[in-house]
This record gives sequence, structure tokens and C-alpha cells, in this order.
Amino acid sequence: MTSENPKATDFETKAQSEQKHLAEQAQASQPEEEQSASGSEPEKPAGGEEKGEPLVIEWREPDGFLWLSIRNFLLSVMTLGIYYFWGKTEVRRRIWRAIHVNGEPLEYTGTGWELFKGFLIVGIPLFVGFFLYGFFAAMVTGGQELLMDLMAIPLYLLVVWLVGLAIYRTWRYRLRRTRWRGIRGTLAGAPVTYANAYFITTLLMGLTLGWLMPWRARELHTIMTNDTRIGTSPLRLEPEPALRPLYKAFAPAWFMGVFFYGATILVFMTIADIESAKEGLPTSGLSLFPSTIPIPVLLLSLLPLLLLVIWMWLRYSTRVSNWFAAHTRLHNGHFRLDLKPKDLFFLRLGNFFIALLSLGILLPVVQKRMARFIVTRLSFEGTVDLSKLTQATDSLEHSGEGLGEFFDIDAF
Repeated sequence: MTSENPKATDFETKAQSEQKHLAEQAQASQPEEEQSASGSEPEKPAGGEEKGEPLVIEWREPDGFLWLSIRNFLLSVMTLGIYYFWGKTEVRRRIWRAIHVNGEPLEYTGTGWELFKGFLIVGIPLFVGFFLYGFFAAMVTGGQELLMDLMAIPLYLLVVWLVGLAIYRTWRYRLRRTRWRGIRGTLAGAPVTYANAYFITTLLMGLTLGWLMPWRARELHTIMTNDTRIGTSPLRLEPEPALRPLYKAFAPAWFMGVFFYGATILVFMTIADIESAKEGLPTSGLSLFPSTIPIPVLLLSLLPLLLLVIWMWLRYSTRVSNWFAAHTRLHNGHFRLDLKPKDLFFLRLGNFFIALLSLGILLPVVQKRMARFIVTRLSFEGTVDLSKLTQATDSLEHSGEGLGEFFDIDAF
């Protein structure tokens, strides 16, 4: 039987104790490190306990949209279009009531008179102003086409800026007329700030042939989200989220769009050469397809490319929507949207045929389908401190979406 060295035994005991202590520290710190790395876990207040409750977003199917569509159409025709604003208000009220959060429906408090008055206040001056500018340009240029085009450039630039202004004011009006448990929303920023950003990013996107589209979407969405208030509680977009996930979907769609554009030009050049040859006229000689191919076959050859382009852009569109939802936070949680390209494709295809075959009469049905599609795929992960949802204190405007109506900017 051998005797153990006491010093060696003490050393091993201390080493094991230190290893156990380090392991316990690593295990205790692991959840915090994972939360910091992911950036998507709900925020927790001091003390480690979350305050608030989860948000459950539901859609409860409203009835009567077929009859509502027909009634709105008939009354609009009978009133020479004036009832359109009241019809739109009723559609919104029913769609808002179909959206329930924690069992409580949203409430739309806007009126048809507000929309009508806003259109009169903004639409008539803009229409008169554009008409007078066109008349002035014709007088100055003597009707010369090139000079008229140059005179139209400032007007086009103004329209771009006004569209940005209209988007912001329209969204602010709808938030202020939306209530949940008596609490309404609002936008806390300045419409001019968003209009300036919209104008500048539109020009930059044009200069880069659309390549800056994801960056532009992030910049504009950041302004709109960070200005949004639910009562006095702000939404916020996570600061400068990386654009790489968006460009992964955008780049293939962009390059395929360029390829489809080039293929379309070649096909129509070939068709032009075929027609010129039939009439004994000289051809361009630039077409790459044999002139013996029938014209219908040439046109049908573009269909697979067109479907591929549509699919890629739908993939990018759903990626953008899902990405923005995941990065939009409220209190201790964030939203989640689960859109898929296939579902969006069939929804838009169905909506297109409903609107086309009904000659636009069933547009309220289309709007309800679109709202249901979004809401049933929207959820909230985390909790909201309902005690912080206090009433917004900014003043309400007395007219509706004048600019939005003039430029036909409409979500619902």
C-alpha cells in the first residue's frame, strides 16, 4: 500500500475547485452573451423580470363585403363620385374591427367628410397650379417640344417631393384615427423631413439604376418607424441593421430584370426586322434570332423569363417585409411577419382577376383579402408594458388625406 503526498493532494483539490468555479461562471454568463449576440431577444428591465404581457394579433372575418362593394359603387355613381370618401371610410371601419389585439378590436375613427374636405383643400389648388404652370410653359416656349420637356423637369421633381410628403401625412392621419383600448397612434416627426429623404433617395436610386433600393427602403422605413407612436410609446427600428440579407434577395432579382430587359429588346428588334423584310424595307441586322421564327413563338419565349423575374421580385418583397418586421421593436419585444413568395403570388393573382373581372367594383373585397393576408401572418414576440401605453397628446387635424387622395396613395 502506497502513501499519498499531502501537498500533491491539496494542489489537485484546489485545481478542481477552480475549474468548477470557472465552469459555474461560464454557465451563468452564457444566456446574457447569447442574448447580446442575437439582438432579437426581448429587452428585460433591471432585476431580470419582464414587465407587461404578450400581444396576440388575430383576424376575425368580417361579413357583408360583397354587398358593401356593390352599395359603395352604386352610391358613388349616383353622387358623381362624392360618396367614394364615405364608402372608403366604411371599408376601413370594417377592416379595422376585424383586427383584434388581445381580444380587443381596433377602431377607425376617421370620417368621410374629413377625407372629402382634405381632397378639396389640397386637390383643387394643386390641379389649378399644375394647369397654370403648363399654360405658362406653353406660352414661354412657344409650344416647342424640347423646351416644353425642359420646363416640365421642375414639375416632375416637385411631384416626387410631394409624393413623399403625401405618404407621411397619409400614414399620420391613419394612425391618429386608429384606436386600441381608447389609445390612438400618431407620427411624432416632421413631414418635410421624410419628404426630403424621399426626394433625395429617389434621385440617388435613379442615378444607380435602382441598385440602392434596399438602402433606400431602410432609410425611409427607419424614419417612419422611429416617428411612430402607440399612444406615447415609440416604435423603433434596430439601429442600422445590416443590409446583406436584403441584397442577397435583391441582387439576383436586379440582374435578372436587366437580363429580361435586354432579351425583350432583342425580341422586338427581331419582330421589327421581320415586318421590315415583309415590306421590302432594310432591316437593322442586329437581331440575334432567325427571322423564320414565328412572331407568337418569339413573344412566348419571354414568358418563362417574365415569370422568373416576377418570382425573384416577390422573393425580395417578402424578404423586405419580414426583415423590417423582425427589426421593429416595441417595449420588450419585436414583431414577426411570415410572408412567402408563393402565397403572395397567388394572392396578387387572385386580387388582379377579382378587380379586373368586376371592373373595380369589388375593390373592397380585394382590400379585405390583402389585410387578412398580412394580419394572419403577423405576430409579436416578447411583452408590452401596457401601463406605458398612455394617450398621445398631439393635436388632431380636421381634414383627411388630401395629398394622398390626389396622388392615389392608399394602403386600404
